Amino acid sequence: MDNMKHRRLQELDRSDFEIVHGEPDIPGWDVKLGDGKKVGNVEELIVDAQEKKVRYMVVDLDDNDIGLTKDQKVLIPIGFAELYAKDDDLIIPNVEAPQLRDLPGYHRNELTPEIEQTICEIFDRRHSTTAKEAVVTEQSLYRQTYFNDDNLYKHRLNELETKQASDYERSMKLGERRNRQSESAERNEQHHESEKENEASRMQLVHQRRSNYEQRRYTDDERSARTGKSIEDRIRDEGLRDA
Repeated sequence: MDNMKHRRLQELDRSDFEIVHGEPDIPGWDVKLGDGKKVGNVEELIVDAQEKKVRYMVVDLDDNDIGLTKDQKVLIPIGFAELYAKDDDLIIPNVEAPQLRDLPGYHRNELTPEIEQTICEIFDRRHSTTAKEAVVTEQSLYRQTYFNDDNLYKHRLNELETKQASDYERSMKLGERRNRQSESAERNEQHHESEKENEASRMQLVHQRRSNYEQRRYTDDERSARTGKSIEDRIRDEGLRDA
C-alpha cells in the first residue's frame, strides 16, 4: 500500500503538484560529478507538500561511470544540483563517489526522519546523532544549503548574460497539478457552447434572408399588380435578359 500520498514528503508524480510551466523538467536527465563522470539519472523528485518545495532528487545509480556496483536508487538533496547553460545535465560538484556509495537505498514507503538524518550525516559529518540534538537537526534540516534549490540556477545566471538576472534568480517552483480531465471537459463544454452560438447565428441569418425574400417578393408582386406586368416581363423590358 502506498502511504506516501498522505505524508509531508511525496514523490512529485504521485503528488498534487507539478513543476510550473517554463521550469526545467529534470526527471530523466543525467547526473554528473564535477569532473563530468556520470553517476546515474534522475528518476523522480521528492517534494515537500507543506512548503511546496523540491527537497530531493531520486537518482538511479544503475548506469554510472564511477565504479558503483550496487544497483539502487538514492536520495540527493536538491541543493547539490547545478544547471549549466549548454547541456541539460545536472552537475553535483560538491558530492563525491564515496558519499554516493554510503547512501541508503531509496524505498518509497521507507522515507523516514531517520533516513533523512542518515543522508545528512553522510553529506555533512557535523550533524549529531544524539537524541537531544536530533530534534534541533530535524527542525533546521531544510535550512541547510544543500536543500536550497536556488543553487540550480546560479551558473545559468552567470553564463547567460543577455538575460535579465530576475529571470534566473528563482528556485524550482511547484504549482497545483491541473486536473486534465476537468480541463478536457471544460474545453469540450466551451466547444459545444461555441457550436450552439454558431448554429444560432446561422439560423438567425437564414431567418433574415427568408424575411428579406418574402419582403422582396411581396413588393414585386404588388408592383406587378399595379403595372399589369409579370416579373418576367419587367426583366425583359428593362433589358436585364434577352427576350
